[in-house]
Amino acid sequence: MKRRVFFLTALALIFIAFLIYLFTAVQHQETSVPRFTKHHYSGERLLLYPQVQGINKKAAARINETLEKAGQNSYKNALNLKRAGTFTKDSRYSYNSAYNVINNKNGKLSILYRDYMYTGGSNGSLYITMYNFDLSTGQQYEIKDILKTSAQYEKVKKYAFNYLSTHDPYAKSVSKLSDFTVNKATQISLYDHGIYLVFQDGEVKSYPDGYLFIKIPESVYQ
Repeated sequence: MKRRVFFLTALALIFIAFLIYLFTAVQHQETSVPRFTKHHYSGERLLLYPQVQGINKKAAARINETLEKAGQNSYKNALNLKRAGTFTKDSRYSYNSAYNVINNKNGKLSILYRDYMYTGGSNGSLYITMYNFDLSTGQQYEIKDILKTSAQYEKVKKYAFNYLSTHDPYAKSVSKLSDFTVNKATQISLYDHGIYLVFQDGEVKSYPDGYLFIKIPESVYQ
């Protein structure tokens, strides 16, 4: 009797281990090769947002809901701007959104989402939002999920300052810590061993080419 119980218990444990292995293997396979499709919100050809496929359905649903909301927000902003009449009579009104996949490695995804508005004059207005996800769960990451203490923010800002203040063209406008900001509103992108700080157009005044990425190794803030 004892031998039979032992045999059945061992068989059950082997079966459970096999199920865990199978689930892990399938989950890894699903998250290893995500595919992206391009969509136009409400049929507007200038308002683009992505959707992800090829990963487990629950994770994809969470990610796609967030990305669709980004498209929805762009659509609302475009309508509000047009209704407000803030563009000049002689200018060509334009509002568009677009995206780039910045990182798609080791189960982590970072998408750069751009909102661009033109209402006249020599330049338009560009705003960047970074969307970072765990591909196995769909969990979204923002800077506050990585840096959780004021000490971590200070370390990251000092590291960024040491780089910006000693490299051209950034050093022309960054000579003290107060010349730029790192806080919970700062955008980030993920990479294998840390994050990138993503500064908006004009946040670093001596950098005229739009948004700026500054690499921060995880050893700085851990």
